[in-house]
Amino acid sequence: MIYLTGDTHGGIDLRKLTGPEVTGRLTAQDYLIICGDFGFIWKNKHESHKEKGWLKWFSRMPWTTLFVDGNHENFPRLAEYPERAWNGGKIHEIRPHVFHLMRSQIFTIEGSTFFTLGGAASHDRGPAVGDHTIEGRGWWAEEIPSDEELHQAADVLQQHNSKVDFIVTHCLPTSMQKIVKGDAFHADKLTEFLEEVKNHTQYQHWYCGHYHKDLDLCDNISVLFNRVVLLGDTVSATPPLLGEPIYRREDRVVFLKDGEVFCGTVKNIYPWGKLKIKGQPAYDILEDGENERTEIMPEDTVLGHSI
Repeated sequence: MIYLTGDTHGGIDLRKLTGPEVTGRLTAQDYLIICGDFGFIWKNKHESHKEKGWLKWFSRMPWTTLFVDGNHENFPRLAEYPERAWNGGKIHEIRPHVFHLMRSQIFTIEGSTFFTLGGAASHDRGPAVGDHTIEGRGWWAEEIPSDEELHQAADVLQQHNSKVDFIVTHCLPTSMQKIVKGDAFHADKLTEFLEEVKNHTQYQHWYCGHYHKDLDLCDNISVLFNRVVLLGDTVSATPPLLGEPIYRREDRVVFLKDGEVFCGTVKNIYPWGKLKIKGQPAYDILEDGENERTEIMPEDTVLGHSI
Protein backbone atom coordinates (compact mmCIF):
# COMPACT_ATOMS: atom_id res chain seq x y z
CA MET A 1 0.00 0.00 0.00
CA ILE A 2 1.01 3.64 -0.46
CA TYR A 3 0.78 6.23 2.32
CA LEU A 4 1.46 9.97 2.16
CA THR A 5 2.24 12.65 4.71
CA GLY A 6 3.53 16.20 4.95
CA ASP A 7 6.79 17.92 5.84
CA THR A 8 9.28 16.31 8.23
CA HIS A 9 11.82 19.18 8.39
CA GLY A 10 14.84 17.11 9.30
CA GLY A 11 13.20 15.58 12.35
CA ILE A 12 11.38 18.65 13.69
CA ASP A 13 8.07 17.23 12.47
CA LEU A 14 8.94 13.53 12.42
CA ARG A 15 6.91 12.41 15.43
CA LYS A 16 3.98 11.48 13.20
CA LEU A 17 6.13 8.68 11.74
CA THR A 18 7.88 7.31 14.83
CA GLY A 19 4.90 5.94 16.74
CA PRO A 20 3.54 2.39 16.55
CA GLU A 21 0.64 3.56 14.36
CA VAL A 22 3.18 3.86 11.52
CA THR A 23 6.18 1.74 12.55
CA GLY A 24 3.90 -1.11 13.61
CA ARG A 25 1.64 -0.92 10.57
CA LEU A 26 3.72 -0.33 7.45
CA THR A 27 5.52 -3.35 6.00
CA ALA A 28 8.21 -4.08 3.42
CA GLN A 29 5.50 -4.04 0.76
CA ASP A 30 4.47 -0.45 1.60
CA TYR A 31 5.61 2.97 0.40
CA LEU A 32 5.56 6.25 2.33
CA ILE A 33 5.65 9.46 0.30
CA ILE A 34 6.68 12.71 2.03
CA CYS A 35 5.34 15.76 0.19
CA GLY A 36 8.44 17.93 0.44
CA ASP A 37 10.63 19.54 3.11
CA PHE A 38 12.20 16.18 3.92
CA GLY A 39 15.01 18.21 5.46
CA PHE A 40 17.44 15.42 6.35
CA ILE A 41 19.90 16.65 3.70
CA TRP A 42 20.54 20.11 5.04
CA LYS A 43 24.00 20.77 6.44
CA ASN A 44 26.63 22.28 4.16
CA LYS A 45 29.15 19.99 2.45
CA HIS A 46 28.57 16.64 4.22
CA GLU A 47 26.03 14.61 6.16
CA SER A 48 26.07 15.57 9.82
CA HIS A 49 26.11 12.96 12.57
CA LYS A 50 22.42 13.67 13.21
CA GLU A 51 21.54 13.34 9.53
CA LYS A 52 23.38 10.03 9.29
CA GLY A 53 21.49 8.75 12.30
CA TRP A 54 18.09 9.62 10.92
CA LEU A 55 18.87 8.38 7.41
CA LYS A 56 19.99 5.12 9.01
CA TRP A 57 16.65 5.03 10.85
CA PHE A 58 14.73 5.45 7.60
CA SER A 59 16.80 2.78 5.85
CA ARG A 60 16.09 0.34 8.69
CA MET A 61 12.34 0.85 8.54
CA PRO A 62 10.56 -1.90 6.59
CA TRP A 63 8.83 0.43 4.14
CA THR A 64 10.33 2.38 1.23
CA THR A 65 10.51 6.13 1.88
CA LEU A 66 9.94 8.40 -1.12
CA PHE A 67 9.99 12.20 -1.07
CA VAL A 68 9.65 15.14 -3.40
CA ASP A 69 11.83 18.13 -2.57
CA GLY A 70 10.35 21.17 -0.88
CA ASN A 71 11.92 24.56 -0.32
CA HIS A 72 13.77 23.54 2.85
CA GLU A 73 16.34 21.27 1.24
CA ASN A 74 20.05 21.68 0.51
CA PHE A 75 19.77 21.35 -3.26
CA PRO A 76 23.49 21.22 -4.16
CA ARG A 77 23.97 18.33 -1.74
CA LEU A 78 20.79 16.60 -2.88
CA ALA A 79 22.08 16.64 -6.46
CA GLU A 80 25.27 14.83 -5.40
CA TYR A 81 23.48 11.58 -4.52
CA PRO A 82 23.52 8.84 -7.18
CA GLU A 83 20.89 9.32 -9.87
CA ARG A 84 19.21 6.29 -11.36
CA ALA A 85 16.10 5.14 -13.15
CA TRP A 86 13.31 3.71 -11.01
CA ASN A 87 9.74 2.74 -11.91
CA GLY A 88 9.70 4.83 -15.08
CA GLY A 89 11.26 8.01 -13.67
CA LYS A 90 14.51 9.33 -12.18
CA ILE A 91 15.44 9.28 -8.51
CA HIS A 92 18.32 10.25 -6.26
CA GLU A 93 19.14 7.22 -4.12
CA ILE A 94 19.82 8.58 -0.62
CA ARG A 95 19.93 5.17 1.05
CA PRO A 96 18.58 1.74 0.18
CA HIS A 97 14.79 2.25 0.28
CA VAL A 98 15.12 6.05 0.70
CA PHE A 99 14.62 7.81 -2.64
CA HIS A 100 14.21 11.41 -3.77
CA LEU A 101 11.54 11.53 -6.51
CA MET A 102 13.08 14.01 -8.90
CA ARG A 103 11.17 16.85 -10.53
CA SER A 104 9.18 16.56 -13.74
CA GLN A 105 8.88 12.77 -13.60
CA ILE A 106 6.10 10.23 -13.89
CA PHE A 107 6.52 7.05 -11.86
CA THR A 108 4.44 3.89 -11.85
CA ILE A 109 4.01 2.53 -8.32
CA GLU A 110 1.71 -0.39 -7.57
CA GLY A 111 0.05 0.08 -10.95
CA SER A 112 -0.73 3.81 -10.48
CA THR A 113 1.02 6.73 -12.18
CA PHE A 114 2.44 9.63 -10.15
CA PHE A 115 3.53 12.99 -11.56
CA THR A 116 6.09 14.65 -9.28
CA LEU A 117 7.24 18.26 -9.20
CA GLY A 118 8.91 19.46 -6.01
CA GLY A 119 9.96 22.94 -4.99
CA ALA A 120 8.32 26.04 -3.53
CA ALA A 121 9.17 29.60 -2.62
CA SER A 122 10.49 30.15 0.90
CA HIS A 123 8.24 32.62 2.68
CA ASP A 124 10.09 32.54 6.00
CA ARG A 125 13.24 34.48 5.13
CA GLY A 126 12.03 37.88 6.25
CA PRO A 127 14.25 40.75 7.41
CA ALA A 128 15.39 39.03 10.60
CA VAL A 129 19.02 38.10 10.95
CA GLY A 130 19.50 34.34 10.82
CA ASP A 131 20.70 31.48 8.71
CA HIS A 132 17.46 31.07 6.79
CA THR A 133 17.85 34.59 5.41
CA ILE A 134 21.17 33.71 3.77
CA GLU A 135 21.26 32.14 0.32
CA GLY A 136 23.33 28.97 0.37
CA ARG A 137 22.88 28.48 4.10
CA GLY A 138 19.14 28.51 4.79
CA TRP A 139 17.68 28.66 1.30
CA TRP A 140 18.84 28.01 -2.23
CA ALA A 141 17.80 29.50 -5.56
CA GLU A 142 17.02 25.97 -6.81
CA GLU A 143 13.96 25.90 -4.54
CA ILE A 144 12.00 27.15 -7.57
CA PRO A 145 12.23 24.82 -10.60
CA SER A 146 14.15 26.17 -13.55
CA ASP A 147 12.49 26.95 -16.87
CA GLU A 148 14.10 23.79 -18.22
CA GLU A 149 12.52 21.68 -15.45
CA LEU A 150 9.10 23.23 -16.11
CA HIS A 151 9.43 22.59 -19.84
CA GLN A 152 10.38 19.02 -19.05
CA ALA A 153 7.32 18.71 -16.80
CA ALA A 154 5.05 19.96 -19.57
CA ASP A 155 6.63 17.55 -22.04
CA VAL A 156 6.30 14.48 -19.84
CA LEU A 157 2.63 15.26 -19.15
CA GLN A 158 2.01 15.72 -22.85
CA GLN A 159 3.65 12.35 -23.52
CA HIS A 160 1.08 10.82 -21.16
CA ASN A 161 -1.81 12.65 -22.87
CA SER A 162 -2.16 14.96 -19.83
CA LYS A 163 -3.50 12.10 -17.74
CA VAL A 164 -2.03 10.61 -14.55
CA ASP A 165 -3.53 8.91 -11.53
CA PHE A 166 -1.94 11.08 -8.83
CA ILE A 167 0.03 14.32 -8.53
CA VAL A 168 2.55 14.93 -5.73
CA THR A 169 4.01 18.40 -5.23
CA HIS A 170 5.19 20.53 -2.33
CA CYS A 171 3.13 23.64 -3.06
CA LEU A 172 -0.31 24.31 -4.52
CA PRO A 173 -1.52 25.85 -7.76
CA THR A 174 -2.05 29.61 -7.48
CA SER A 175 -5.84 29.49 -7.04
CA MET A 176 -5.67 26.86 -4.30
CA GLN A 177 -2.79 28.61 -2.52
CA LYS A 178 -4.86 31.78 -2.37
CA ILE A 179 -7.68 29.84 -0.67
CA VAL A 180 -5.27 28.52 1.96
CA LYS A 181 -3.04 31.57 2.51
CA GLY A 182 -4.91 34.55 1.06
CA ASP A 183 -2.47 37.30 0.13
CA ALA A 184 0.20 36.09 2.57
CA PHE A 185 1.84 33.93 -0.12
CA HIS A 186 2.34 35.37 -3.58
CA ALA A 187 1.99 33.62 -6.91
CA ASP A 188 5.21 32.69 -8.70
CA LYS A 189 6.15 30.84 -11.86
CA LEU A 190 5.83 27.46 -10.12
CA THR A 191 2.34 28.05 -8.68
CA GLU A 192 1.26 29.47 -12.04
CA PHE A 193 2.61 26.41 -13.83
CA LEU A 194 0.78 24.15 -11.38
CA GLU A 195 -2.39 26.13 -12.09
CA GLU A 196 -2.03 25.14 -15.74
CA VAL A 197 -1.45 21.54 -14.70
CA LYS A 198 -4.62 21.59 -12.58
CA ASN A 199 -6.70 23.03 -15.41
CA HIS A 200 -5.42 20.79 -18.21
CA THR A 201 -4.51 17.47 -16.58
CA GLN A 202 -6.80 14.60 -15.64
CA TYR A 203 -5.94 13.17 -12.22
CA GLN A 204 -7.66 11.29 -9.41
CA HIS A 205 -6.07 13.13 -6.49
CA TRP A 206 -3.39 15.74 -5.79
CA TYR A 207 -1.28 15.77 -2.60
CA CYS A 208 1.05 18.50 -1.30
CA GLY A 209 2.67 19.77 1.90
CA HIS A 210 4.25 23.19 2.56
CA TYR A 211 1.43 24.98 4.40
CA HIS A 212 1.66 23.23 7.79
CA LYS A 213 -2.05 22.44 7.69
CA ASP A 214 -4.19 19.37 7.17
CA LEU A 215 -7.14 20.10 4.93
CA ASP A 216 -8.94 18.87 1.85
CA LEU A 217 -9.78 21.32 -0.91
CA CYS A 218 -12.00 21.18 -3.94
CA ASP A 219 -10.77 19.51 -7.14
CA ASN A 220 -9.56 16.48 -5.14
CA ILE A 221 -6.58 18.30 -3.64
CA SER A 222 -5.29 17.47 -0.14
CA VAL A 223 -2.80 19.43 1.94
CA LEU A 224 -0.89 17.23 4.38
CA PHE A 225 1.12 18.01 7.48
CA ASN A 226 0.49 15.78 10.50
CA ARG A 227 -1.86 13.39 8.72
CA VAL A 228 -0.62 10.09 7.34
CA VAL A 229 -3.18 9.09 4.72
CA LEU A 230 -3.66 6.00 2.62
CA LEU A 231 -3.51 6.71 -1.11
CA GLY A 232 -6.95 7.59 -2.40
CA ASP A 233 -8.29 8.27 1.10
CA THR A 234 -8.46 11.63 2.87
CA VAL A 235 -9.01 10.14 6.33
CA SER A 236 -5.95 10.02 8.53
CA ALA A 237 -4.41 6.56 8.89
CA THR A 238 -2.99 7.58 12.26
CA PRO A 239 -4.77 8.98 15.32
CA PRO A 240 -4.26 12.61 16.42
CA LEU A 241 -1.11 13.31 18.42
CA LEU A 242 -1.69 14.00 22.09
CA GLY A 243 -0.30 17.42 23.00
CA GLU A 244 0.11 18.48 19.38
CA PRO A 245 -3.22 19.91 18.21
CA ILE A 246 -3.57 20.48 14.49
CA TYR A 247 -5.94 23.45 14.68
CA ARG A 248 -5.56 26.91 16.22
CA ARG A 249 -7.90 29.43 17.82
CA GLU A 250 -10.21 31.14 15.32
CA ASP A 251 -9.61 28.46 12.70
CA ARG A 252 -12.74 27.76 10.68
CA VAL A 253 -13.33 24.01 10.67
CA VAL A 254 -15.72 21.33 9.51
CA PHE A 255 -16.62 18.73 12.15
CA LEU A 256 -18.78 15.64 12.51
CA LYS A 257 -21.42 15.45 15.25
CA ASP A 258 -24.07 12.75 15.63
CA GLY A 259 -23.45 11.62 12.08
CA GLU A 260 -23.97 15.11 10.61
CA VAL A 261 -21.45 17.62 9.28
CA PHE A 262 -21.29 21.13 10.81
CA CYS A 263 -19.09 24.19 10.40
CA GLY A 264 -17.75 26.32 13.21
CA THR A 265 -14.89 28.30 14.73
CA VAL A 266 -12.31 27.00 17.21
CA LYS A 267 -12.51 29.02 20.41
CA ASN A 268 -10.46 27.01 22.91
CA ILE A 269 -7.90 24.22 22.61
CA TYR A 270 -7.17 21.40 25.05
CA PRO A 271 -3.90 19.84 23.77
CA TRP A 272 -4.01 16.99 26.30
CA GLY A 273 -7.70 16.20 26.06
CA LYS A 274 -10.71 17.28 28.08
CA LEU A 275 -13.07 15.54 30.49
CA LYS A 276 -13.93 12.18 28.87
CA ILE A 277 -11.84 12.91 25.77
CA LYS A 278 -8.63 11.00 26.37
CA GLY A 279 -5.57 10.35 24.22
CA GLN A 280 -6.05 13.22 21.76
CA PRO A 281 -6.55 17.00 21.69
CA ALA A 282 -10.02 18.51 22.06
CA TYR A 283 -11.57 21.81 21.03
CA ASP A 284 -14.35 24.19 21.99
CA ILE A 285 -15.98 24.85 18.63
CA LEU A 286 -18.55 27.61 18.20
CA GLU A 287 -21.07 26.09 15.81
CA ASP A 288 -22.39 28.26 12.98
CA GLY A 289 -26.04 29.16 13.18
CA GLU A 290 -28.52 31.18 15.14
CA ASN A 291 -28.06 29.21 18.36
CA GLU A 292 -24.28 29.73 18.45
CA ARG A 293 -23.73 26.66 20.60
CA THR A 294 -20.22 25.77 21.71
CA GLU A 295 -19.40 22.08 21.39
CA ILE A 296 -16.44 20.26 22.95
CA MET A 297 -15.17 18.03 20.16
CA PRO A 298 -12.31 15.49 20.01
CA GLU A 299 -9.82 16.08 17.22
CA ASP A 300 -10.71 12.91 15.33
CA THR A 301 -14.20 14.36 14.67
CA VAL A 302 -12.75 17.47 12.98
CA LEU A 303 -12.69 16.78 9.24
CA GLY A 304 -10.54 19.73 8.18
CA HIS A 305 -10.50 23.45 7.66
CA SER A 306 -13.63 25.12 6.33
CA ILE A 307 -13.05 27.13 3.15
